[in-house]
Amino acid sequence: MQTYYQPVKPLKRPWQAPLIAIDERDACIQPAYRPRVDIEPEDLSVLERRLFEASAQDFAWVKDRIKDLPDYLTRYFVKRYTTVLEKEGRTEANSFLRTKVAPAADRAKKVLAQYKSLPTTQKVALLSKEFGEGEEDAFHPVFFTESGNPEDYPRKQLTFDFDQAEKNRKPVKSRLLAELERDELKEMSYQLAKILKSYIATSAAKIREVHQPESEPDIDACMVMTYEVAARFVSQTFGIKPPRKYVKQSGLSAAQDLLRLEDDNWWFGRLVRTRKIMREHLAIAMGQVSNSASPYASWDCIREHKAQQKRNWDAIQNMLLRDEDTEEEFALADMVIKSQANPAIRRHELMVRCRGCEDIGNELGLQGLFLTLTTPSKYHNTYKKGGFIDHWNGASPRDAQQYLNNVWGLMRTKLSNEGLRWFGVRVAEPHHDGTPHWHLLIWVKPEDVAQVRDIFISYATQEDREELSPSFDRNPKRAEKKKAIQGPLNYKPRCDFGYIDPEKGTATGYIAKYISKNIDGYAMDDLVSDETGKSVKDMAKNVSAWKSRWNIRQFQFFGGAPVTTYRELRRFANNDKASFMDYLTQLTYQQLYNIYEELEVKAGRKLVGPPIPAELIKASKKFDSKYLFNLLGEIYQPSMENENSTAIEVMKAADTGNWHGYIMGQGGPFVKRKDLLITNVYEKLEFASPHGDVVSKLKGFDASGVQIKTRLKNFTITTKAKPEVKKQVEYEFEKPSNNPSTWKFKKRTVSFVEVTKPDASTQGSEATAIGSSAASRSSVNNCTQPQSGEATGRTLSPMLEHEIARLIDEYGLSDGFRSDLFKGHWIKLSKEKSVKLRLAATERQPDHLIYQNKPEVDTSWLIEPDQNQQTETKPRSPSDINMFDTDYDDNEFEYQQPDLALFGTTERQNKPWAKYMDELDHDDWPLV
Repeated sequence: MQTYYQPVKPLKRPWQAPLIAIDERDACIQPAYRPRVDIEPEDLSVLERRLFEASAQDFAWVKDRIKDLPDYLTRYFVKRYTTVLEKEGRTEANSFLRTKVAPAADRAKKVLAQYKSLPTTQKVALLSKEFGEGEEDAFHPVFFTESGNPEDYPRKQLTFDFDQAEKNRKPVKSRLLAELERDELKEMSYQLAKILKSYIATSAAKIREVHQPESEPDIDACMVMTYEVAARFVSQTFGIKPPRKYVKQSGLSAAQDLLRLEDDNWWFGRLVRTRKIMREHLAIAMGQVSNSASPYASWDCIREHKAQQKRNWDAIQNMLLRDEDTEEEFALADMVIKSQANPAIRRHELMVRCRGCEDIGNELGLQGLFLTLTTPSKYHNTYKKGGFIDHWNGASPRDAQQYLNNVWGLMRTKLSNEGLRWFGVRVAEPHHDGTPHWHLLIWVKPEDVAQVRDIFISYATQEDREELSPSFDRNPKRAEKKKAIQGPLNYKPRCDFGYIDPEKGTATGYIAKYISKNIDGYAMDDLVSDETGKSVKDMAKNVSAWKSRWNIRQFQFFGGAPVTTYRELRRFANNDKASFMDYLTQLTYQQLYNIYEELEVKAGRKLVGPPIPAELIKASKKFDSKYLFNLLGEIYQPSMENENSTAIEVMKAADTGNWHGYIMGQGGPFVKRKDLLITNVYEKLEFASPHGDVVSKLKGFDASGVQIKTRLKNFTITTKAKPEVKKQVEYEFEKPSNNPSTWKFKKRTVSFVEVTKPDASTQGSEATAIGSSAASRSSVNNCTQPQSGEATGRTLSPMLEHEIARLIDEYGLSDGFRSDLFKGHWIKLSKEKSVKLRLAATERQPDHLIYQNKPEVDTSWLIEPDQNQQTETKPRSPSDINMFDTDYDDNEFEYQQPDLALFGTTERQNKPWAKYMDELDHDDWPLV
């Protein structure tokens, strides 16, 4: 019997293959044999179809290995698998999938299990329909698929068949938060707010029906019950931590928190934050946060952090601070650079505080201890030399930080119960895989060192104690061989305990390295990290991204007085000196000399005696009014009126940056808060937030019953007016000679520049005579201008006249400079310096000149890209490629301009500072 068969391997040109009749006995095949023909399954996604086309025979096996993963992870695995399949063959591809992809997928599933209660697109869509949106809005997206949208129907009520749509519609695809983009999160937050609004209204109606409240206490109780029901629904259904102002809620606080649950902006902030946390946790599971990939934080996290810092800085540069009393405006960027937001200033203050603690320890005869605390091995996910840790429990850096907090809390409780007193500072920094560990610098009594050491090591090794035994090994074969080994526990992998030796270095020197490397890497340009093998200064930005993503407090001081009071005392001293300098500006030379002359004989003076005799000042002409003014300002010492001399000394210590004197004046390192000599004073602002909260605003301090106000100005934040843009065209010619007929056109350049009103220039001639307002983009008050002093016959003090004459001579200004000053104009003296005359408003604010200096400042700490540097075109190395990019392809990324729509740059906005309280990114963790 003759038969025909189809070859197992398809031929390249099947139409050319001859059909040869063979005998079944010669072919050794069964009569019923038919080669398998792979049929493509139905309803394949784009990624599944790509996988099927690459290897149809292994499709089911491969799909089972990567199922239940987010699309952006599946995309990465499919691309890697198909690449290996095409280049190295089926065997190597399957081996890669089995040895590399499968373990990573299992780790990802372990992480995803921790976020299973978070909102998904399907969950939100179903709940939206359940709570009435489907019936209220006939064209709700839950009824539509990709084939059609409500806006595609010109006559919706007539063309839409609800019954048919309900039968034929496909369920909404379940997508995780990690897969959604920002606009999708915005839509989800809006839906969640509507769901909660319906749920709260339904719950409140049921509670009112059962309890039927009549009195005000009963109404408050029903409000609290409604909140508790809604909070339970949010935490159990969506896995998001509900807002809770107080542990024991009142009717008012419960109503305020319910308003947050109904606010889509509140939900949007939580969803954005949760998405970032979830993606970074998955990146850790994939091994993208490690010494061999990206230390401390994933490349995606670092890129997002840089972009966010850039957006923040752009917004700050577009804002002004407006003094409501004087109507003066200041650039917000200048204030930020001078604040604690500047890493250099923050590092200086931390070093001052550490040195002050060391001085206190030396004065009290205490022993300094340097401690290190880390987590058990199950909290670490990747080995330093590479490779996954098999017994990783799926913990995030936040979980590890919580473990350290719990252990440290147990230690502190034990020390307190034993009557042991201590104080110091703690620094949290990451391992290469993002797992945090602590460095502590504390001071204790010398006789308590042994007991503190026992408590510290005992609690640090309490969890998973068996893995510190010399006989322990996770490999069963090696563990069997080590079973007979006996010996003490090796606590070194879990903690370390060291003594500060003054002969080897100061305590501040021990901690300085950790402070610098976790802020900006100052003075560590040439140092290489032992953890990562890379530059410490470069890795400081990775640490900043890590801290921001996981909301980890890096530095914390224990014991002593609050640093906020210290800062307010310094603010008061600065205000006091500024007030004194304003007072000096309205004095004549003789009056300045009289103050100077009285310094040596005035009882209880707060000025230090001058080194130059008063007679010599009077005799020499070079000691003019300006010299006396500057001399009095240099020797002035701020003070405050208080019967308690200790309070005055505390203020002076804070003014000079003496942390040791400040702490000891406040009561010492072990002082209780209720026993502080100087405390903060806050002003309560009722209903100052969008949700009706009471906002506490720092007002000043209380020094032994005397309240002193340090916040003397009332600022609001405004946005700069959008400048006009003008098109400029420039032509460039080659000019071989002076004859224009020989010139040849070379290039045409088109540029757009900001158009401002005419303003005073350096020469101060025609420009100053125009009398224009300041540029709209500058920090200048264009509102109320003072009356002309010359028109009213007003005379200035001799010192001001001398200063104006000096400016005219130094900058070559015209005579119109003086008249423009009286008109209240800002006059540019140079590219960076401007001056303005402010006429007296009160006795405490005499006539004086205001200078504006805008030098070039170092903003590298804001991770701002260099504007002069061209876009990098060098291809990234494989370790730089981030597998979590939702739009990743073989091409390089293109820079996208940040979206500034949220900052309202098109119009000026006036907001008091309290209005921004709810818009700030607070340090509360969004997850349950």
